[in-house]
Amino acid sequence: MAPVPGRRRQRSHVVKNLQLTENALREPASPGMADRPPGRHGGGTHRDGRCAIRAPPPGQPCYLPRFGKKEQPVRSCLFLLAAALHAAAAAQAQPASTYHNPLPVRLASGELAQNCADPAVLRDPRAPQPTWYLYCTTDPVSRSEKEGDGYRFRFLPIYRSTDLVQWEWVTDSFTGQRPAPASPRSWLWAPEPQYHDGRYWLYYTITDTDDAHSPEPGCDADSSIGVASSASPTGPWQASGRPVVGPRRATPGCKFDWTFDPDVVIDDAGTRWLYYGSYGGGLFVQRLSNDGLSVEGEARRVGTSGRYEGAEVVRHDGWYYLFASATDCCAGPLTGYALHVGRAASPLGPFLDKQGNDMAAARAGGTPVLPQSGNRWVGAGHNAVLQDAAGQWWTIYHAVDVNDPLFAPGLTRRPALLDRIDWAGGWPVVAEGRGPSDRELPAPATSAAGGRPAPAFAGTGADMRLLWDEDFTKPPAAPWRWLRSPGAWRITGEGLAWHTQPGDLYVDTNTAPLLARPLPPGDLRIEARVRIDAPDDCCAPHVQAGIVAMRDDDNYVKLSVLANAGLHQVEFGKEQKPVPVHHPRYGNTVAGTPAAQGGWTWLRLDVQREGTGQDARERWTAWSSRDGRDWVGGGTWTHRLGPAVRLGLVAMGTGALAVTFGPVRVSALYPPHSAGSAAQVHGTAAQP
Repeated sequence: MAPVPGRRRQRSHVVKNLQLTENALREPASPGMADRPPGRHGGGTHRDGRCAIRAPPPGQPCYLPRFGKKEQPVRSCLFLLAAALHAAAAAQAQPASTYHNPLPVRLASGELAQNCADPAVLRDPRAPQPTWYLYCTTDPVSRSEKEGDGYRFRFLPIYRSTDLVQWEWVTDSFTGQRPAPASPRSWLWAPEPQYHDGRYWLYYTITDTDDAHSPEPGCDADSSIGVASSASPTGPWQASGRPVVGPRRATPGCKFDWTFDPDVVIDDAGTRWLYYGSYGGGLFVQRLSNDGLSVEGEARRVGTSGRYEGAEVVRHDGWYYLFASATDCCAGPLTGYALHVGRAASPLGPFLDKQGNDMAAARAGGTPVLPQSGNRWVGAGHNAVLQDAAGQWWTIYHAVDVNDPLFAPGLTRRPALLDRIDWAGGWPVVAEGRGPSDRELPAPATSAAGGRPAPAFAGTGADMRLLWDEDFTKPPAAPWRWLRSPGAWRITGEGLAWHTQPGDLYVDTNTAPLLARPLPPGDLRIEARVRIDAPDDCCAPHVQAGIVAMRDDDNYVKLSVLANAGLHQVEFGKEQKPVPVHHPRYGNTVAGTPAAQGGWTWLRLDVQREGTGQDARERWTAWSSRDGRDWVGGGTWTHRLGPAVRLGLVAMGTGALAVTFGPVRVSALYPPHSAGSAAQVHGTAAQP
């Protein structure tokens, strides 16, 4: 399926921009990203930095590691190794009492690793003292490490820690040739370490399966799950030579579902279950064979297509909790990747969120647990869940620093972060409900006697004064005005009746009509009610209706009910211009589950202004509700829309689907402001 202007792009489409990315990565690091449309509109069919970088075709320059490169003299290597081991031992001798994100994940040289995406953690059951191993996806980790014409890519690097804060490089899982059944061009992503039957197991994504194990020889998107085993958590790893889960066809030819991101969980009976999948096709679970080398029985979908990837399943108090990540992982400073959770009584699901919505449904459920909060961290997700030596729960995940978002043009930088998990009312609360942390915090315990202070969950509620409301019982008059021709509309007993209009509001496609009016100064709460007549299998191309806070067509935040190819969700997007060369202009995250067809969805934007004038920083926080009472928080975008910001109503997309806008109201907010992540903790927020 060719990309449609104004839509998100699938990873399979990224190959069209491959040469640009390769050329960019041959140069020294500099700000900017490859010049291509960023991911947008919800779930997962997005540009993903993990697949944007492949080995080039034969005869073209190669920027990948040149395996078998001549080594330095042995004596020098041994000296450097001894020095590195001494430094590592000294660092690990004193466990950290506090930490501050990102985690200090160090290479043998002592340099901080620039990437640790898709982190996975294993506590070594054989170690005499608490010892953990951190496994990261294949990426370049140092701007000083070059191979040939580009950066050196480390294949599933492994780090060790005795305190979960200070991590030291041990080895890379694979060097030289890729392990069978990976093709020579394949990447290895998303490691999943396990200990079972006296051996260590490492599951991983193979992005390109060799022709001997593919139903369609010659394809490069026939992903699968591979596995290797070892007597040690650091290898050497002996690959099985065949897929645990083979490539799965989506359509005839080289179109395959995305067989990514393995995760293993063990039930009460000792049965092991393998979760896998991604945006292309959805998330699935299937029983592992006794030897762990293949799957058995029928695969069951637990996450809807287009919405989730990076499954992480843990057991707690009789429930199975599915953590999964949504939207584009790799859009530099506009990355809106976000972590969600649902729970089930069985490893087979269904996994329901706090409101009872199924994560595998077309109107996708999932309770946000780590939405961005407006600090420097965005795009937090693809996590590992673990316990420290005292039993306290934690999560390690990757995120993007808006102040240093790119490793190189076209490649988002994703270091590892750590935050505490507490449990309230049967649900996980990460970082006290405040989003990815950026402050000094107590470190994990390194002994069973270690204790940590009780959590101080983020509060909810806000003091407000109504400034104006519009119930649309009569035609909108000044200061409302139409921007571009709206087509047919009318006033009904329920509000403003309209239809989705051809056009879009995305980068340089600014053709969608809006009904807009100025917003007052100060901190505000904006609320609207919208209904869009979109059936579950709707729509291709996408349709959406919602509210926009905008300075102009190229600078806005947008909160809308979206239907796209059978996926329905509330999208929270941001566009800005100008941006540095090659940076994306649009990014998005998600903010809840829309109502069933024919039902109303309530939308809310809170804005907190940090100063006055055009350059004042603003924090825009999104919420949604299916009943106007129980609100789900969907993260925060920062922007500088300035004093001339307007509120717009938009209904866009093909098909002329019926849309109705109910009452719209704007209130002044007074301290304490409603916290950007508060709804995920308590599920409700104060009403006007």
